[in-house]
Amino acid sequence: MPLLEFGPSAEPVGQSALVLGGLCLALWLFRRRWFAGTLSRVPRTVWVGACALGALLLSAGYVYYFLRGGPRIIDATSYYLEARGLSSGYLAFPVPEPTAAFRGRFTLLGPSGLSVIFPPGYPLLLALGFLLGAPLAIGPLLGALLVAVTYVAARELELGERVARTAALVSALCAALRYHTADTMSHGLAALLLLGSVTAALRPTRARGALSGLLIGWLIATRPMTGLVATAVTLGLVFRGTTGSERVRRVALGAAATLPGLLLLAAHQHAATGSFFGSTQLAYYALADGPPGCFRWGFGAGIGCHFEHGDFVRKHLAAGYGLFPALYVTGERLLWHAFDVANTALLAPLIPWILWRKRATAGVRVAGLTAVLVVLAYAPFYFPGSYPGGGARLLADALPFDHLLIASALVELELSALAPALLLLGFALNGVHAHLALRDREGGHPMFEQRALSAQGVSHGLVFTNTDHGFALGHDPAARDPKTSIVVARAHGDAHDLALWQELGRPPAFSSSYSPLTGESSVSPIALLKESPEHAWRWEAEAEWPALRVSGGWVQPDFGPCLSRGQGLRLVPVPDIAAELELGAPEAGLNRVALGWVAELGARLTVSLGHQQVDIVHGPAGCEVTRLGEFALPKFGPVGLKTEREILVDYFDLEPVI
Repeated sequence: MPLLEFGPSAEPVGQSALVLGGLCLALWLFRRRWFAGTLSRVPRTVWVGACALGALLLSAGYVYYFLRGGPRIIDATSYYLEARGLSSGYLAFPVPEPTAAFRGRFTLLGPSGLSVIFPPGYPLLLALGFLLGAPLAIGPLLGALLVAVTYVAARELELGERVARTAALVSALCAALRYHTADTMSHGLAALLLLGSVTAALRPTRARGALSGLLIGWLIATRPMTGLVATAVTLGLVFRGTTGSERVRRVALGAAATLPGLLLLAAHQHAATGSFFGSTQLAYYALADGPPGCFRWGFGAGIGCHFEHGDFVRKHLAAGYGLFPALYVTGERLLWHAFDVANTALLAPLIPWILWRKRATAGVRVAGLTAVLVVLAYAPFYFPGSYPGGGARLLADALPFDHLLIASALVELELSALAPALLLLGFALNGVHAHLALRDREGGHPMFEQRALSAQGVSHGLVFTNTDHGFALGHDPAARDPKTSIVVARAHGDAHDLALWQELGRPPAFSSSYSPLTGESSVSPIALLKESPEHAWRWEAEAEWPALRVSGGWVQPDFGPCLSRGQGLRLVPVPDIAAELELGAPEAGLNRVALGWVAELGARLTVSLGHQQVDIVHGPAGCEVTRLGEFALPKFGPVGLKTEREILVDYFDLEPVI
């Protein structure tokens, strides 16, 4: 585990941090008074400006060195797609048929088109970066602003100038924050909004109350659970600082100020699900995973999704998500978070120490309470959600408050001048290894790069990508005509590709493939009609995940030894299942349809096509091809499947009746 790896790195960034940290340590050891005095004599505006500029440059450097130029994990690429859609005015964007050429992981096909399932607060800000032509500049700017607000928060909490300066420095040198303000993840903005909303609420003025409410609304539209933490803390501050009618006015004003954020969230949910109050993530997991209700906040049996988080659920949640699993998950998060706070876990014990030492200090209590509430807010969510570099990302929203506490402890111990050395050496000897692991994971590069297309002279046409990450990075919802722009779709290698190509007017077609083993991207032209002449209109079932509709069970892609490409779509009944997939015909009208499927002997399946329905029974164990008959089909339409037995759907073969 890279968290527990100690020792210098051979990489230049680690060596540079080691040299700088050693220099700061030497200055502190041998010229302590001069060094500490020099730091304290710098004008506050210069100090904060330098720390903010340092954070901006370090986050920008993180994009270049660790991310290698673009978003890396699937969540970040999904936010990227969502923001690009918002920059073109889409909460949900239209896609041509077949829709499975575009829908997939973390996307939801709703009444208004295709939506990314994540809340829209952060994508709205990232969309501004797209409009300005520099989306990856948004994160570093957030990092700089976060440094400044951390300094202001320390002053407003009356922690003192030395604590404020130290906290700003710790914020700038925190590698976890550099990641979260480099990759296109929402935690950098969430941390800023949480810190800003609490800071604004510290003074009992109406203007500050309105600002706090506005930030809380935006936070709820970004990370709803963190938004609830901000609401609880600010309400506590309002009730502590006001009485009577003034308290009522402050609460009412703050509540009214949250409306823009709440309306944005409701509009996104309506576009994605058809309901203003329908959770996009719950709707997605109802189609993409199981058992039903597996993805939820709380405790009990049935929590834990078997496809997305299957290994973890089987190992830790066999008896449901109860007290002991929650303690394990929260403990794991806290372990990762201990390394996130100041680049090494060695400084993390300063937080509980200062909370006890300065328990009578109101500012320390507020900072500590907010950080603890973030931990508690995510304790009822079953999956740790941690990874190298990103750390305990569900707790990353609390990092600024941790920095206030770390800074308070260092000042209390008269070690604030040692902070640069501690954070730089902590990164050089410990933290750097996790960030290098993030850099090198899954091939070590973004899975779609425009320059690979430009190198092949591709300026328009239909481009098929072979990864979810690549689709999210490459697809532009505003690019809909392959004659004048590049339309990026998901590669399925079957009739989905052929149908989309024909639907878009048979434009030039290309394959953009990425190898997670080597990190290499390749672009090549493809001739779709020559790819699979024997089964030109084979509709692979696994390409239809997530399904259009599911009830009574769940569906997931799965592997099998005798399937046409080694993979199919598993239908798991609880106790029975009805699922709806999309099917495209070579020609509208009468078509012969055959089904490849795997089931136990005697398994029954009802297939609904067009206005016809057929009941079939699986014969020999293993793979079987059942000729369903001739059906009057539209060009694109649904196929319904109902069964009480677990089955694997392999493919549908279609052939027009001449």
